[in-house]
Amino acid sequence: MVFYCYMVLTPEQKRRLSELDAQPAGETKKAELPPPGSAERLRTLWSRVRTSRLIPEILPKVVILGIIIIVAGHFIVAYQLYRIDFKSVLTSGRGTPVDRLWAAVKLQKEKARLLDEGHAHFLSGDLGAALATAASVARMDPRDARAQSLIDLVADAAVQRATKQFDAGSLESSLEHVRLALKYRPEHEEANELNLRIGERLLREAQAHYRKKEYAQLITKGKEVLKINPSDIAALNLLMRANNELLTRADERFIGKRYHDALEDVRLSLKIEPTNLRARELLNQISFFIETPDVKLRGITRFGKVKYATIQVAQGSPLYVKEGDLVRNFQVTTIDPEARTVKLVQVYTKEEITIELTKPE
Repeated sequence: MVFYCYMVLTPEQKRRLSELDAQPAGETKKAELPPPGSAERLRTLWSRVRTSRLIPEILPKVVILGIIIIVAGHFIVAYQLYRIDFKSVLTSGRGTPVDRLWAAVKLQKEKARLLDEGHAHFLSGDLGAALATAASVARMDPRDARAQSLIDLVADAAVQRATKQFDAGSLESSLEHVRLALKYRPEHEEANELNLRIGERLLREAQAHYRKKEYAQLITKGKEVLKINPSDIAALNLLMRANNELLTRADERFIGKRYHDALEDVRLSLKIEPTNLRARELLNQISFFIETPDVKLRGITRFGKVKYATIQVAQGSPLYVKEGDLVRNFQVTTIDPEARTVKLVQVYTKEEITIELTKPE
């Protein structure tokens, strides 16, 4: 018994069989050849180039063009000329487009030089100079991202240095670097936080100086606290208490004829409050007893055995005095014609001064 098997083909399969039957045998073999590799294609291209007659004419021009491109690329990258907004430069501003373009190129060159200088300062550790240089570039062009990035970088470095100095207990140096960072980046979060921490420590140190009656150190640190936080009530109250104590002590010293000590207390008080009327009145009273007037010796002469000196005080008229006479709050003690000098002593403080004969003006 014979069985027949029939296979039914789809229309698409029939079409493909017809195309294969119609294709010549040579084409089939050609299609089966693998494509040439990259190395083979390069060798073919190089052989064509070597046999070309245009090479002697084109090669020098290609070399010159390559050199021009390399040089131009160097200047474009070195001075970052690609950052110039050529459209705005050529379409707006004074002068011809060529003049404006040349000015823009020079400005870009100057900015590149300053930024290189700023980076050099930063690498050498001179953060102040680095920030100042970067800020000058930012003033030239506020949109210059390189300058803004350099300011951010150096400000961060200043805060890091300030933090290390704060941890080491060097508050003065730490405060200097914090203020440097805040000068150029007032919104710097870490710098502002560290600034407040420095203020808190300075306030504690000022309170310790107050307990020891070390008013000079107290005033210095208390005023630094107020620079950091002008509304710090604790620092304000501390300085006001110190001011009252200083003026009270100055009154006591003045009454006890300790004029120089009283003057020192008044001067400290005026550092706290320069317009304090009580301190200024006391200063005027003390000055009368300890002032050293502008005294000039104009001449020395004798009338019999009595020696006289011609003395001029400030811009007043000359005075003729002998030993024992008073000139303001100074007493003439010695007139020496040979040495051409006169000695005076302060009546209240007993301070001695010597004036010499000067040439007439």
